[in-house]
Amino acid sequence: MKRRQILLNALTTLAQVIGNAGVLFFLYRFLIRTIGVERLGIWSLVLGTTSVVWLANQGFSTSIVKFAAKYAAREKNEEVSALLQTAVISAGIFLAVISAAIYPGAKWILQAVLPQASLAEARAILPLALVSLWINVIAAILQAGLAGHELITHCNYVDLGGSLSYLLLAVWLVPRHGLMGLAYAQAIQAAAALLVTWSLLRRRISGLPLVPRRWDRVLFREMAAYGFHFQLITASQAVREPVTKALLARFGGLALTGYYDLASRWVVTFRELIVQANQVLVPTISQLQERDPDQIPSVYRESYRLVFFLAVPVFASLTVLSPLVSRVWIGHYEPVFAEFVAIVALGWLVNVLSNPAYVVGLGTGTLRWVSAGCATTAILNAGLGFFAGLFGGGIAVVAASAFSLASGYVIVLAAHHLANRVPFGQLLPKESAGILFTSILGALLFLLVLYSSSARALASLSIPTATMAALLAAISVAMWVHPMRKRLLRWVFSRAPA
Repeated sequence: MKRRQILLNALTTLAQVIGNAGVLFFLYRFLIRTIGVERLGIWSLVLGTTSVVWLANQGFSTSIVKFAAKYAAREKNEEVSALLQTAVISAGIFLAVISAAIYPGAKWILQAVLPQASLAEARAILPLALVSLWINVIAAILQAGLAGHELITHCNYVDLGGSLSYLLLAVWLVPRHGLMGLAYAQAIQAAAALLVTWSLLRRRISGLPLVPRRWDRVLFREMAAYGFHFQLITASQAVREPVTKALLARFGGLALTGYYDLASRWVVTFRELIVQANQVLVPTISQLQERDPDQIPSVYRESYRLVFFLAVPVFASLTVLSPLVSRVWIGHYEPVFAEFVAIVALGWLVNVLSNPAYVVGLGTGTLRWVSAGCATTAILNAGLGFFAGLFGGGIAVVAASAFSLASGYVIVLAAHHLANRVPFGQLLPKESAGILFTSILGALLFLLVLYSSSARALASLSIPTATMAALLAAISVAMWVHPMRKRLLRWVFSRAPA
């Protein structure tokens, strides 16, 4: 394994996710003060409605990471060039057809869930949102080509630069054009990222033309065979968020949808921080499958232990910090935001803990149970979400969404352990008992304080701040004495990481 390259890829991925989190913080803070949380809810709903366009991206992207790594290792640049051109042409045509097909359906959904006063603005930004997503999908496919060459660092630089340009464009255009200015900013940023990524690929791969023009049937069939299950996975994942937001807008209103979007992005940002760093192992596992498959179980075991060490305290800390984040981000303490963070964090924690098994499935191509878990999430989310909203309102919709997410990925985790005869005792590493105890106890105590404190104390943050500091200190001590902390620091700073 190219351990230095894996380390560099992981570190730059962490830097990219942290940078994007900072950009997201300032962007949403700016948008709340410029256009308000209800119009932010409109933007969130439009993006959720059109996010089905990403269906065509994930299957091709994942296939490219695997097969670009395969052909690059064999030094077959001509096949890599044909692979990328085939993927771009295929996805571009398919996406155009899908976008044209979902446009009437998206308009109908918006009409069904939005009040009449907000409908015109939502419909106005819908076409540009579809165009931006089309461009972003093509750019993501090209970035997968860079990842297949283990140039994930280049992808991270492009992503971070794109996020910064998006923020600057939004600050410039939104005060002049409102939500339409945000749509303009997204489209410009997407086009720039596409051009930069294509330029980087042409420098890396000799013979790659200025405009894609070669389509290879054999390579297409090879990618499609691998990507079929992943396409089902993506379909299940893509419909979850739009369904949740549509149900939330219907049973809770636009303001609640906006607060959910803020809470979800806050939690998912830290989820990405862990998951994206772990996903750099996909090409590594793909290579191990062909060269040394006996090493894959040990890679999974160490990956899971590291993810557990990071994820459990991080998600507990997100819950503890939610009142302070609300005060800084929204401008005041918003109880609904804190409740949504706690609910969403629980669902995504299970998702993150299943990620090492998910990554092994991607690298080896064994995706059947991953597909089953994601399909379960989508079905439960729609069914439970509707009845939860009907009888319990908006908060019940979010709770049903988190429960559905956790249920589906429990299937992924359990199936991996059963299929590979991995002891279930590994799911609770003995050395992490202290972290697990302090994290669970800290989150529960904080929620107890939160719901038992007076409105004035919560608004001033006098009680929550003291509680936050004490609980975060306890979690930090548990992490500091954990043996993984020393191993992680040694791995980061060693010139030859183990």
